[in-house]
Amino acid sequence: MVGAKIGWKLVQAAFTIVVGLAASKAVSTAWKLGSGGKPPKDGQGEYLEVMSWAAASAAAAAAARLFAERRAAAYYLKSTGHAPPGYVKDSTAPLIKGTDTGLVKKQD
Repeated sequence: MVGAKIGWKLVQAAFTIVVGLAASKAVSTAWKLGSGGKPPKDGQGEYLEVMSWAAASAAAAAAARLFAERRAAAYYLKSTGHAPPGYVKDSTAPLIKGTDTGLVKKQD
């Protein structure tokens, strides 16, 4: 059980790092294309610009984390044949076409 938790944490961390870096690069590139300049650093810039950058960065980070967690869970399930710690197979998944992992988090 401990080995499974460590393995899951390693898989989850690897996916999160890779997807997080890609999301960061994507939002920076989109900002440069959209505004014509570099993103504000250390709060330097106009208030609206700094707040817009913060919102865009936060949205990209949240979406990346969710995507990475779901992809990591799907990879773990496919690799090991069982759900990662903290997840259970969703019994309704076969009924719904296009579900991405067929896993749901356990309710504590």
